Amino acid sequence: MANPYLIMYGLFLAVMFAVAYYIYNLRKNLDEMHGMMVGMTLGMLSGLVAGTFYTLPTGNFLNGLILGSIAGLAFGAPIGRLSGHLGIMEGVMAGPMGGMMGAMLGQMIRPFDIETFMIFFTLIFLLTIIGLSYMVHCRESCCDNSQTKRKEKVSKTFLVTWAITGIILLLLTWALPFSVNENVSLNNYIAGSSLPPVLQDLTKVDRRETTQKDGYQEINLLVTSSRYYPNIMVAKKGIPLIVNIDMSKDAGCSQEVLFPEFKVGKLIPAGGSGIIEFTPNKIGEFVFRCSMDMTRGTLEVI
Repeated sequence: MANPYLIMYGLFLAVMFAVAYYIYNLRKNLDEMHGMMVGMTLGMLSGLVAGTFYTLPTGNFLNGLILGSIAGLAFGAPIGRLSGHLGIMEGVMAGPMGGMMGAMLGQMIRPFDIETFMIFFTLIFLLTIIGLSYMVHCRESCCDNSQTKRKEKVSKTFLVTWAITGIILLLLTWALPFSVNENVSLNNYIAGSSLPPVLQDLTKVDRRETTQKDGYQEINLLVTSSRYYPNIMVAKKGIPLIVNIDMSKDAGCSQEVLFPEFKVGKLIPAGGSGIIEFTPNKIGEFVFRCSMDMTRGTLEVI
């Protein structure tokens, strides 16, 4: 089956292009303030959508931030230009901001209920894009500022178009099987630096060595919402390491366990279990952490 995130992003993109084209055709009716609002809104929204839809399934924060920022600039600056240099500046500022927020949102929401989030996200998108369309539509057809005539002049075509669009997007969001990659690619994560145990926000140091077996080493790791047990793991260089992970039911963002220095990670459901396997090929102290860098531990390789 096709990637549901690509399907939804394609539909969201088509809606934004249609709105941008609609606004372009009415550009003569836009004053500077309305044009600035258009550039800011489309820049922010397109960056938010692109950053969220990329980072949520992949866990690749850096690429999501970059792609979201580029998407935001691509929409925000040209549309903002309709109102002059101030509109361009609004689009230039709002685009990267939307991309950054989208990447952060996608990364933060990964451990939680994705299906519910996607329905909520679609609703927010619809409210924003319909509000923007209404602003431009009313600017063109409701200039007498009469509330009675304002209601009369919102065309049936406008209402029907958005009703159909909203129903299609919400039904697809409800029907598509959204999920995330359990095995995280960390090629673009910044490697965690060593952090002395006394500087970690922990009430107790729990240091354990791996168990040496035939051709590999193994250790068990319990993850809660705020810390790891053990929070210091001691392993030997050059021997394949198996980390058996048990996830507590209240783990929150700690559900994603990352070893950035070794470019491995895994997302494990709350209350579930999983395994991370890699070979520690260098000596030193290396941080392992959650996706938000709120829960930390240290891997000592000797």
